[in-house]
Amino acid sequence: MNVDAIRRGIPGAQALALLQRRARGEFDIDEWGLDPDLVALADPIFAARWDIEVSSAEQLPAVGGAVLVCNRRFGISEPWVLARGVRQATGRFVRTVGVPDVAPVGPFVRRFGGVLDRTDEIAGLLRAGQLVGLPTSRSLRSRVDAGTLEVARLEAALATGAPVVPVALVGRETGRAWRIAIGEPVAIPAAGGPLAAAELAETTRHAVQTLLDDALPASWWL
Repeated sequence: MNVDAIRRGIPGAQALALLQRRARGEFDIDEWGLDPDLVALADPIFAARWDIEVSSAEQLPAVGGAVLVCNRRFGISEPWVLARGVRQATGRFVRTVGVPDVAPVGPFVRRFGGVLDRTDEIAGLLRAGQLVGLPTSRSLRSRVDAGTLEVARLEAALATGAPVVPVALVGRETGRAWRIAIGEPVAIPAAGGPLAAAELAETTRHAVQTLLDDALPASWWL
């Protein structure tokens, strides 16, 4: 499936042909479990559920791996919003970290791009040139709190040299309108070791917080 088709979705006739082909067992699933045809078939449902505005999509690499660090509140809408917004803006899939390794939920979410929260899996995706969505810890207190980012969760980025891009997700769990603000890639520390990882984690968390502050200033009702 080409980039333009991913952005536009599948017209009715093509969707019918795709369903017929799937009924014959003719479809591809990649080594991490992503099913591009299934994502395309479900896209009208995502479009009806979320209206997503993406700003500064040019900050994302057109090719090659990258880690997209984003804020998360309840964590239900955010992974789907991030994946669909980036897919519509760039034609690229996002593999979101945090899928539960439990059947049937785990295998099902993998079909839509979910991956395990494991350094080896994330590193493999980055080396294969994939975009990996990495949420911060949940922040239930406020929509404008970026949460925290564990140092160990950036080990794969440091090991592969993949860029780390801060992303702010702004919206309400029960609402339809969401905004995705994409920031400039964070500079990777020149020195290695645990201190470099800690520095990268804090710099990235601060960048996400700044994007949130700019996109939705704090007020008493948040």
